[in-house]
Amino acid sequence: MVSKVLLTGASGYIAQHITNELLSHGFHVIGTVRRQEQADQLHKQFTEENPALQRDPSLLTYVLVPDIGAPDAFDEVLKSTSDITYVLHTASPVALNDDRALEDVYLKPAVEGTKNILSAIKKFANVSVKNVVVTASLACIMNLDKAEDKSFIHTEKVWNNNTWDQTKGGDKIVAYIVSKKEAEKAAWDFVEKEKPNFKLTTVNPPYVFGPQKFDASAKKESLNTSAEIVGSLLRTKYPSDDKLFDDPVSISVDVRDVALYHVLPLLDADLASKRLFVVQSKFSAQRILNIINENFPDLKGKIAVGKPEETARLEALKAPEYNNSVTVGLTGVDPIPLEKTIVDSVKQILRANK
Repeated sequence: MVSKVLLTGASGYIAQHITNELLSHGFHVIGTVRRQEQADQLHKQFTEENPALQRDPSLLTYVLVPDIGAPDAFDEVLKSTSDITYVLHTASPVALNDDRALEDVYLKPAVEGTKNILSAIKKFANVSVKNVVVTASLACIMNLDKAEDKSFIHTEKVWNNNTWDQTKGGDKIVAYIVSKKEAEKAAWDFVEKEKPNFKLTTVNPPYVFGPQKFDASAKKESLNTSAEIVGSLLRTKYPSDDKLFDDPVSISVDVRDVALYHVLPLLDADLASKRLFVVQSKFSAQRILNIINENFPDLKGKIAVGKPEETARLEALKAPEYNNSVTVGLTGVDPIPLEKTIVDSVKQILRANK
């Protein structure tokens, strides 16, 4: 019998890759989206490239959940599909150009969305659901005040040290990272207090790079936040932009590895009740620019060069220190290298915008 997986936020950049990973492992995927046109477009795109879906379109279905933060947002989905075995919660509130109070934009939707899906599972699918995987973030781990402290190591055990009180001055970055932390903590607290039948795993990726699942998405003028870093470097000017490209400097991961890490807990019982911190390497905008210039000779003289000789020193000074050896030891996954990630991304952007 084919196991059913409920994937929330199925139209997202990461979630589309997760859908692909699930289908490749033979799962029946039920995705939640906000609008019917998203459902129609995604089903069409996946069907065009997936022979199994062409034979059986019911292997991928979509349901509408317009607002994940609304009370009982997921109840109807879990009521109407009682034989779901796994739930992957990737849905995240949208906060673009939202001028409401930061608590209403960031904190409440993130925390309530997480609580809503977990409580719906416990109420309506506690017998059938075995595992829940929640998309968390480096934001839950990252201590901003230790970003350049070489003695502070970010690991699977670390939590960010920011509090909601620090957002009183209107700091959206702090609001975002605290909301991510509180949402992840809400998930772990739910499992501890409510003692549901399912096991929880969280996946904490840093900056997520890599191609969009479908070329059509790469045509957008502005991609999602991480992917747009690559897009913006393709719009630099030679030779006028001759500065060191030192923003951002952090750690990264390939979107395809993030997708794999969401599916692995469904295949390996040892990943239950774990916090997975998936990283490929340190990066800087300058390193990404170096990779583009080294691999795309046709772009030479058209985009900036920056200061390649400063790359290693910049990352050594500015990028946070990390150790995710626990996660690597549990999964044995060899991460996709940054160079492949960037090359695949740029090839897609150039192909899509011909």
